[in-house]
Amino acid sequence: MLDPTSLFTWEPHVDQRTLRTPTMVVTLGSYVDAGHTQRQLDRQLLEQLPNRVLGRFDADQVLDYAGRRPQITFDRDHFSSYEAPEITLRLLTDHDGTDFLLLNGPEPALQWERMAASVRHVAEQLSVEQTVLLQSMPAPAPHTRPVAVTRYASDPELVADEAPVLGTFQLSASFTGLLTLRLGEAGQRALGLVAHVPHYIADNDYPAAAAALMGALRDVAKLAVPVDGFDLAAGIVRAQIDNQVAASEELVEMVGALERGYDAFVEERHLRNVENSQLPSADEIGHQFEQFLADLGDGRPDEDGESAG
Repeated sequence: MLDPTSLFTWEPHVDQRTLRTPTMVVTLGSYVDAGHTQRQLDRQLLEQLPNRVLGRFDADQVLDYAGRRPQITFDRDHFSSYEAPEITLRLLTDHDGTDFLLLNGPEPALQWERMAASVRHVAEQLSVEQTVLLQSMPAPAPHTRPVAVTRYASDPELVADEAPVLGTFQLSASFTGLLTLRLGEAGQRALGLVAHVPHYIADNDYPAAAAALMGALRDVAKLAVPVDGFDLAAGIVRAQIDNQVAASEELVEMVGALERGYDAFVEERHLRNVENSQLPSADEIGHQFEQFLADLGDGRPDEDGESAG
């Protein structure tokens, strides 16, 4: 593997030795940006929070331009501009004055191991304590219900309070999946948040999913991020979808079936979480066991009136 430390370049004005940022948020592309969720999150964060670029990863090393072609402008008889893709690391400040990192850009297509090692190295330099990855996926979910957000983590203990939604299976890898794995192997905390976007709207803007992810980021990372900016757009999109669905009996039936499936999913998930919450933790079991052993030798009389031990 080529030297991963040479893949990232700090901006000239940045002295990384003075930076200590406990949280890094990742919105790198994955299979598909369902509902254009990551794009909306980036725009919301960068437009509403103070930010500056700390450095850039060498996109020319890790992107497949033919597979994901960037835009170039042709003006009558000449090419006038080219939108070079970038993978950037920015420092943002939330509404409470807390700094955090944002790593965003297209998904790397090449040199995944080198890129993951480079991200890990930068995170270590900046004393990052937790990495939160934001993603979305097309799902059999209706637009008439709240957007579900599921979690995964580098360490199952990080999501122990939530019953797993899926079982064990193999799927095509994404860079963010590999990054989560490698961060966990290095002892770093990584938590993924995935919004379930209705599959029939996945190719269009779906602000409700971006709002759900932003709210989940606020809760897990304890960051004062802008969560209210999507309300108006989400309401407009909801009304447009409602009108289109109402005009088709077939769509009405499809959405009704999705609603029943969603409601069953939510109910099962709730019951499983309740069951999990009623189970004692490992520490509680250990404490009870220690107390049991202590009671065995405390001299209390047994059923025959004799002392134990």
